Amino acid sequence: MCCGSSSSGQRGEIQDALDIEANLFGNSELKHEPINTREALRKNRFAGRKPKVPIASVASRKLPAPAPPAPRSAPTAAPIIKDSELNLNFVRLTLQDPLTSTLLTTVRSRKRRDKNRQIIVEGRRLIQEALQCGLKMEALLFSQKDQLALVKEEVGMAQLGTGTKIYKVPQHDLKTWSSLVTPPGLMGIFDRPSDKGLEKNLAEQQRLGSQPFPITVVCDNIREPNNLGSIIRTCGALPCSQVVVTHGCCDPWESKALRGGCGGQFRVPIRDDVTWEELALTIPPEAADDCHVFIAESNQRKRENNQTIDYADIQSLGAHNLLIIGGESHGVSEEAYRFLNMVGGKGKCIYIPLAAGIDSLNVASALTLLLFELRRKLRQQASA
Repeated sequence: MCCGSSSSGQRGEIQDALDIEANLFGNSELKHEPINTREALRKNRFAGRKPKVPIASVASRKLPAPAPPAPRSAPTAAPIIKDSELNLNFVRLTLQDPLTSTLLTTVRSRKRRDKNRQIIVEGRRLIQEALQCGLKMEALLFSQKDQLALVKEEVGMAQLGTGTKIYKVPQHDLKTWSSLVTPPGLMGIFDRPSDKGLEKNLAEQQRLGSQPFPITVVCDNIREPNNLGSIIRTCGALPCSQVVVTHGCCDPWESKALRGGCGGQFRVPIRDDVTWEELALTIPPEAADDCHVFIAESNQRKRENNQTIDYADIQSLGAHNLLIIGGESHGVSEEAYRFLNMVGGKGKCIYIPLAAGIDSLNVASALTLLLFELRRKLRQQASA
């Protein structure tokens, strides 16, 4: 047994040696060629790519038709709420309602308001004043029902007469839309006073014995809305024939100016954004040959450079009179003095004498003194 296994192991080793020798002999016949590196890289680069499909075959394929878009559901209009207690109809708006963004644009965009000749009136008293003067209210926004109840009679007549829309909006949104520090909770979108409406108010004033005086107040460099509103309020109290707001002043229809005017903008004709070249066109044609021009000057240096007189020493007034008043910080412009020089002897620079150490008065306070002195002299001149 031992001899048999030993002989078979030797035969296996001999066979392995013969196989190795044959393998080495076969490899010796292979031809080894030098490798081109660039060619090898090119072959490896394109080895994994799929063959290109001809364009014609791609075009001939039929692509599946795209699925039709899902139809958009039209926004449903908010329901109209009929309040039997207030006898008013209103719509409750939400933030998602498209009408909300439309109203917001109208309220916040001056460009949109000027294009549509609309104004924003805030607060109960001012809304009632606007309706009393015959202004058309397009829409009323409110947040609390008790605020709406304060104007229910006037608003109810407007809703029946002109179809005023009433909207209830969240209180937070109404505060955001308002330009006032303390929003009153009521906001009306009105059309600006029309010439027809102003003529109607003038006829009513004449019926009550209040005739406008032949005075035009020209605002120059008035940059503060509250001051401009106070000026217009004083002009309405006199009353003046009209107010001219020159280019460069603040907007007389802005919310703060309207609140400062306390309804004066609804009763006095206002011409805004007027250039100095256009100012002569605002003078009534029948009084163009006898129009006097006065500049109210508080600047001491300018008073020394121009011949000024005490406002109480005005001797004569014209068939129509222009009173130019400037802002407290910027004063009267050089364009105003050039306009004054155009009328020659019919132009005067006037001032209000003040106590030592006092530079100036508030522009609205100064205007009040000047206007009522001019009114007194006009009455004296008429009775002479």
